[in-house]
Amino acid sequence: MKILKVVSKILIVILIIAVLFVGTLTVFEYRPEDLEDVEIMNNQEEVIQLDQIYQIMTFNIGYAGLGKDEDFVMDGGEKGRVDSVDVVEDYFNGIQDLLTEYPSDFYLLQEVDQKARRSYQINQVQGIMDTLGDDYSSQYALNFKSIFVPFPLSLTDYIGQVESGIQTLTRFEGIQTERHQFPGSFSWPLRVANLKRAMMVSTFDISGSDKKLVVVNLHMSAYDSDGSLRDQEMEYLKTFLEEQQTLGNYVIVGGDFNQTFPEADGVFPVDSNFYEAFTIEDDFLPEGYRFEVDLSEPTCRLLNQPYVKGSEGTQYYLIDGFIVSDNIELEALSIDHEYQVMTINHEFLYSDHNPVIMKFKLTI
Repeated sequence: MKILKVVSKILIVILIIAVLFVGTLTVFEYRPEDLEDVEIMNNQEEVIQLDQIYQIMTFNIGYAGLGKDEDFVMDGGEKGRVDSVDVVEDYFNGIQDLLTEYPSDFYLLQEVDQKARRSYQINQVQGIMDTLGDDYSSQYALNFKSIFVPFPLSLTDYIGQVESGIQTLTRFEGIQTERHQFPGSFSWPLRVANLKRAMMVSTFDISGSDKKLVVVNLHMSAYDSDGSLRDQEMEYLKTFLEEQQTLGNYVIVGGDFNQTFPEADGVFPVDSNFYEAFTIEDDFLPEGYRFEVDLSEPTCRLLNQPYVKGSEGTQYYLIDGFIVSDNIELEALSIDHEYQVMTINHEFLYSDHNPVIMKFKLTI
């Protein structure tokens, strides 16, 4: 009887601690508004021109914690974060080198940590601003904020405190940037320490036009087993695109869709280790829009194991790219390169994603 009483008391104490813990996370849960203004830091003076060629890059940098030597517990791996701050710094230095090696007029970045245990408190938002310099403005919107993420269950490898989001940098004067909260969420209590998915909309004046250039940076849901969150997010995006079409604006949407583009359906050989992740429906886009992707390279790898090129255990995806309105034309990336959209295959050295670049112009 004494043993039973002791065990009962221990279980009660554990239950109380668990209730207090979840209650604390609930009280401090990140609850963004449906629509929020985003500060444009170091806003520029140059104005977008018609019929001028520009370059844009989208890149999920994986918070400089998901490079070639990493796996991740949510993908079937074992780790919750990298082994040391030195590893994060090495990955982050490589990411910054990629940004400067392919200089772009617009950068759409995802999974950029501002302050997080998993990236050893390195302020990547400021680090990227410092790397690109004073010729670029920066806009940053949180989509993952939690005082403590208790996963994986480990005394040393847990994710812990996180402030992370999406960052857009550009050489042009912005007139407004807004954070749009996507509809849908995981159920309580899972949602209290989970991402709050969003898209960031940056609007620019165009010289000699009464229309606007609207650039959308997004990072859509992953680990959504039944696809219900993705469906809600895609419906929200579709409505937004229809509204912009009515206004006649020039629109570019770029980012990590966490879904396979229709153009990639059946393109890769069965034995290529390419996997389709919730393929977007062929008829998703409203009239007046098209997907622009590079079908020659994967843009993402599964983090079930460290990267080994050619390994049967490595899975690849094509989930990063662009949507553009029909009043935007694409241009060849260079004299020697006929592609208008190109995935930069860096063999997943610094992130589990490859950057994707595109050259375009706004037609008169």
